[in-house]
Amino acid sequence: MRRADFNMRRKHAVVLLAASCLISCLTVFLISTWVYEDPHGKTKGRPQKYVTSQRAKIVNRDSNRTPSRHPSIGQQFLQEYCNVPNASVSGEEGDAPPGYHLESVQVLIRHGDRTTYYPIPGFNMEPWNCQLDPDRSPSHPKLPAFLESVIALKPEQVDRPLHKFSAYPQAKVCKYGHLTQQGAVQHLYNGEHLHNVYIKKWKLLLPNWNKSDVLLMTTKMSRTYQSAIAFLHTFLPNSDSENWFMHAVNSLVFCQRGKGCECNSKMTYFRMEASRYSHRTESAEGVVRVLKEIAHTFGMTRAELGSLTHVLDLFNTHLCHKIDLPCGKKTCLKMTQFDTLIKHFIENNRIRAEEGAFASYADLEMNPMLSVMLSLMKKSAPPKFVLYSGHDVTVSPLLYSLGIPETKWCPYATRVVFELWRDSAGSARYIRVLYNGVNVTDQLKFCAGHTKDGMCPLESFAFFVKKGVFEKLGADSYEEACMKMP
Repeated sequence: MRRADFNMRRKHAVVLLAASCLISCLTVFLISTWVYEDPHGKTKGRPQKYVTSQRAKIVNRDSNRTPSRHPSIGQQFLQEYCNVPNASVSGEEGDAPPGYHLESVQVLIRHGDRTTYYPIPGFNMEPWNCQLDPDRSPSHPKLPAFLESVIALKPEQVDRPLHKFSAYPQAKVCKYGHLTQQGAVQHLYNGEHLHNVYIKKWKLLLPNWNKSDVLLMTTKMSRTYQSAIAFLHTFLPNSDSENWFMHAVNSLVFCQRGKGCECNSKMTYFRMEASRYSHRTESAEGVVRVLKEIAHTFGMTRAELGSLTHVLDLFNTHLCHKIDLPCGKKTCLKMTQFDTLIKHFIENNRIRAEEGAFASYADLEMNPMLSVMLSLMKKSAPPKFVLYSGHDVTVSPLLYSLGIPETKWCPYATRVVFELWRDSAGSARYIRVLYNGVNVTDQLKFCAGHTKDGMCPLESFAFFVKKGVFEKLGADSYEEACMKMP
């Protein structure tokens, strides 16, 4: 009797244990499908599903959020391009061997993460919140101090054309092409990293630095201006200093020659490559089919849809925030479409790098900016720090001109750093160039075979800017090269 009772109890225990395991599994499953990360970074229960197009009648269940052992080409691209901020930024900046003295640093940044600037029918910006909130992810430990500091920014510290912009993102609902919190945080981390290298380690700027020590420039757009302000907050030795002035520049490539920036052959090379680029896209059947599908989704013609980069930008700005891809009346955009387009985009850029027309355009486009950089380096007392806050259309041709073309798409908050060093044992000067923290000096087309200790003689850079860049064009000067038609 006791044995039968014991067996009965054991059976009940097994049944209860199995039921408990089943309930636990169901609970985990329900929580995992109900809890989500909303576009504003706060985890909460799923409300009624929104869609990013007011015309949408369906829900987009296609997502890049599903973990995969073998990420698609689109997911791999986004991992680098979105550049989502994490705990720190690292790189090889300032890694010079003993025997060198750091004289000056010039940094070109691409603005941080932004909203799309490409509207489609019925599109709205509600999922994007541009108000800075330290409690919303991604954030930075110094974001509260940044907000206090930037509110106190004085108008006389910035060029008049910038007065129409807020110095930081603050709209509850973002506008087209505006910097997001993610973008501001990216540059808080960038500035912090370079502060640790150049200010703490190399003492580039001392606590009593003055206005002549820094030169700050931005294009006349809110996203580049705000990116520069965020960067400076964590970079400068004393972030609340009023000892600087932000210059607004008319040119996206920081050309300061006025009408001298105009160059006939440059535009010929640009149109030549744009035509080839478009032809390669329109000749790719799979790509054209996807573009037509996307146009049909939004009730547009293929011509109305615009360029490949416009379409990719629409994908990028959603996926970098894990916001559902937009929908039309009956269908939604899909990750498989993105994979097809981004694969073609990268291959198209690879061909562009091999053909050379874009490189010739880039040489002429970026020579004025490189000339400014060189002239600053050649000064007996160059500014300690120079910042250029620009765009992907600034970074991309610069990399091409240097001989290190980016065949993907330069990430948000990209940084290109030019370091000027002096040999402590003599007067020789050298440069180091780094792209997103990687020393690429020995890959520069004017430094091959000329590097020493990972550095390139300043004179090699000077010859390239003044003469070498024009040799392949059969010219001796910028003005002459601009008159020679391909």
